[in-house]
Amino acid sequence: KLKRDILDTRAELGKTSAQDQFAKWAKLRRRLDKLVAEYESKAKSITLRRSAFEFSVSYGLRAAMWLIQAYYVMAYRSVPMFYMPGDWFGPVGYFLGWPFAPTGKYLL
Repeated sequence: KLKRDILDTRAELGKTSAQDQFAKWAKLRRRLDKLVAEYESKAKSITLRRSAFEFSVSYGLRAAMWLIQAYYVMAYRSVPMFYMPGDWFGPVGYFLGWPFAPTGKYLL
């Protein structure tokens, strides 16, 4: 409705001569300025609310993903991903299984 009023007022202002009908032109111009300011105010408010919503949803999803990932890391921290012969990695094998893997298993 506000946008329609702005368009109608602009159309009427375009039909009015600023020199021949100055009082009417000035009145329409003030009305148009008021409507445009009100429209910009509402548009800014809507944009602000939309941005706040997108921000909260985005960080909410990030937090949920982080919590799910943290859960899986904690739940399966001592389950080896694969089994390999113990002599393949030599002395480095101890550190690949650190800190929760059973002896001779690797957590990568």
